[in-house]
Amino acid sequence: MGNDSEGTCRMPLNYVIDKQHKLVTSTASGVVTYSDITTHQSRLKDDPDFDPRFDQLVDGTAVTKIELTTDNVRAIARQRLFAAGSRQAFATSSEFAYGMARMFELYRDSASTGRLVRVFNGLEAAQEWLQHSREEQEA
Repeated sequence: MGNDSEGTCRMPLNYVIDKQHKLVTSTASGVVTYSDITTHQSRLKDDPDFDPRFDQLVDGTAVTKIELTTDNVRAIARQRLFAAGSRQAFATSSEFAYGMARMFELYRDSASTGRLVRVFNGLEAAQEWLQHSREEQEA
């Protein structure tokens, strides 16, 4: 489990590692900043249960504001926290968050990280895509 145990300090980004399903679910809420994302990535990288070959579901459906510059998005997209071949699905609920995630997807593609990234309006579609991708990989 990667969530902070402090009851009063709530991070805008938390995660759960599901080793059985080889999935990291990151949940974002409220206002999300570049610092929040880099802190989240550092915590994840340092977690002994983290495996860079796992897929990632980013649930951004509860995000109310994203405070990132284009350069921030580009820098995040160039990072190689997850291994080539892993999949990342973004679930959004606003047009702005969808647009920011699409920008990330395009930067990730141009960075040639070998990760497959897709952006979805809503959590269910993102989960279905990851599940379908996992089933294809296992077949």
